[in-house]
Amino acid sequence: MTAKKPRKPSLQNKDSWKRVSPASPPIFQTSVYNYPDLETLDDYYNGKILDGYIYSRNGLPNAEALAKRVAQLEETEKGVICSSGMAALFVALGSNLKSGSRIVASSDIYGGTIVLLRDELPRFGIETLFADVTAPETFENVVKTEAANVFLVETISNPTMKVCDVREIVKIAHRSGAEVIVDNTFATPFVLRPHHLGADIVMHSGTKSLGGHSDLTIGVLCGNNDLMTQASRFNTRIGAIAAPFDCWLAVRSLSTWKIRTEVSCKNAMKLAKFLQDNTTKVVSVNYPGLDSHPQHNLATELFTDEMYGSMLSFNLKGGFNEANTFIKKLKKVTLTPSLGSVKTTISHPGKTSHRHLTEEQKRAVGITDSMIRVSVGIEDYNEIEADFENALQKT
Repeated sequence: MTAKKPRKPSLQNKDSWKRVSPASPPIFQTSVYNYPDLETLDDYYNGKILDGYIYSRNGLPNAEALAKRVAQLEETEKGVICSSGMAALFVALGSNLKSGSRIVASSDIYGGTIVLLRDELPRFGIETLFADVTAPETFENVVKTEAANVFLVETISNPTMKVCDVREIVKIAHRSGAEVIVDNTFATPFVLRPHHLGADIVMHSGTKSLGGHSDLTIGVLCGNNDLMTQASRFNTRIGAIAAPFDCWLAVRSLSTWKIRTEVSCKNAMKLAKFLQDNTTKVVSVNYPGLDSHPQHNLATELFTDEMYGSMLSFNLKGGFNEANTFIKKLKKVTLTPSLGSVKTTISHPGKTSHRHLTEEQKRAVGITDSMIRVSVGIEDYNEIEADFENALQKT
């Protein structure tokens, strides 16, 4: 039997390989790029090579891909990727403020943010004044007597779940000449897009629901070209850049971010109602989707498709001991001092995110020893409720 001759590639398709691309973007695991000569190097630095790279601190393909896609989701012009959510916040502030600048921030913002504003920024001559996000007039009262450069708020506050009327905050800030930075981590762009309401910079701790699998640490900023170019330059100079692999993991997660958000929001609504009905063990539940929430009508007006986020908090009857007992009695839900995973987790704000606040400061924003914060995942809801019910019965 005569052996068949190997098939020769068709000349007509000799360039077809150029149309073949990987189904998943590659990881550009390199810190630096080679250049053929000094003329090309000059072209890069002079902006003539728009799609080139030189050193990972100046930018890298995986970060650019992530920034572009999140900016599209937030419907802004440009994005910047940082090494963590706190790095993103510092870049947003540091690229806009200088010694003598003033911030007006929500009084019940994330504990780590409060520590940055309270303990670190004053060393650089930057002052922060706090106001009640549920009463925008308190922000206005501050700027009547004290000029401000930046307003800093969260769409949904951590951990009390207060809802910010971004529209009113933006009006007050812009009338006074201040920019508005909105932490949209709890809401996600699928619940609310702050830029639509006039916010200047939108930030995310991508470590949370954007990543969604507790396997990366990253931060994202979104805004117009001018602000993001400024932020990108500052980010490069201080070196708060994200690693290629974390960027790649985050891009992977974007394809399911909306679906995960929809499911976790539905589960959160069901769990909030279940906890609210358990009046023998639960004092109160903080979730914008409940009619009992002080800003429920505002949330319904602002948020998309009756989604109110995947985060909630509740107060048990009793104090620290009851909270600790409840945590120990959970079987599947874990004590995990973060949030946004596909898996339902809990945290104790008083001992984790807000542990550096004084007892007086905790009381002022409504954080008690019996408060439990819940990050609701995408498991079968019945499994989540069964675990909570069992733990409550044994508390």
